[in-house]
Amino acid sequence: MAIIAIVVVLAAGVAGAYFLNGNSQSGSGTIDLSIVETDPVNQLNMFQPPTITVSHNTTVTLAIQNFDDVARTFVISAFNVNQTIGSGAAARITFTVGQPGQFTMMLPPAPAANGYRASPVVTGSFIVT
Repeated sequence: MAIIAIVVVLAAGVAGAYFLNGNSQSGSGTIDLSIVETDPVNQLNMFQPPTITVSHNTTVTLAIQNFDDVARTFVISAFNVNQTIGSGAAARITFTVGQPGQFTMMLPPAPAANGYRASPVVTGSFIVT
């Protein structure tokens, strides 16, 4: 029961942040990004925010917090970003963006482990202007 209460509180906080801050984050420098489990039974996750916009020819640091109950690998193939982030852990990933365009940030599917179902792929947009 305590786990359900924590998930509900976390989901409410994320939803509040989503509606207060909009559904994207822009800029350069450090950008906060969360991996949020929205449906623990079916292992469904999402990025918060789902879209990030940055300027071309800048160095960006993503401060990623994994709120999922399993480790997830964060990938932006266009920028050679590929880092595993443990359950409940945070990571900072710094890289330089070049050409403008819209790129996919993703979490590849996670296999079933430790009694949890497999997690499907999660995608978001990484836009370089």
